[in-house]
Amino acid sequence: MAGNTDNIHGWNPLYRDRDPYPLPGNNFDSFLFNHGRPGNFNYRLVAGTNVLDHQGHIVPQNILNIVLDPLMIAMSEACNNAGDVVNFINNQIPHRPWLQQVLNYVTALQAPPVAAPEAAFFNWGMPVILNDAANAETRVGGFFSIMTWNPVNICRAPVDAQRGNYPGNTVDVQVFTYLDANNLADPACLIAIQNVINNPNNAAAIEAFLSACSATLAAQLIAGAGFYAFPWQANPLAPGVLIPA
Repeated sequence: MAGNTDNIHGWNPLYRDRDPYPLPGNNFDSFLFNHGRPGNFNYRLVAGTNVLDHQGHIVPQNILNIVLDPLMIAMSEACNNAGDVVNFINNQIPHRPWLQQVLNYVTALQAPPVAAPEAAFFNWGMPVILNDAANAETRVGGFFSIMTWNPVNICRAPVDAQRGNYPGNTVDVQVFTYLDANNLADPACLIAIQNVINNPNNAAAIEAFLSACSATLAAQLIAGAGFYAFPWQANPLAPGVLIPA
């Protein structure tokens, strides 16, 4: 699946742990930073429970990959350097401005003072293998991880096993409903999530969601967003199952 580097946003200093585990200062203290690079996700207790959270996708990877997998393979096959990436994005038909927003974010992270290495996002030393998703992941998967693990699509929720094996490979309607009811997420992202709920395998709906999420990236260089965290409780109708409080 496209974008398997789950700690890629740890290159953004706003998402690094600034307080000792297990008491991170807030939900944005999400990644350790060791030896000059992002480390593991900083798991923390879910409010109202005694269980740890994880990076739970609202729109899951299998749905995102309907759009991202073929796009990642196409970029890998077309690109051998940073200039090729610019041309690839500029030559998209139809045009995909959200890819440029992702590239702008990556470029900002590569600039001082962060100075993330290009190799965190691209591996141009790996030869191209045509129509090979694993090869494409190695070559450009860091770039696509920015989209797959965008914090505005991540909830610091209990793992599926503690939620009655929900949501699995479906949109997390429970989290969406909570965020929507409490105005906790970007309005454009919420509209796009609802559209994916209504059309879960529709490429246009998925691309609109990716576009809405990518539009938040520039602001994420200034202030954290996403990594939603809120209280959970036992479901009175299903013992052992946690639901949003």
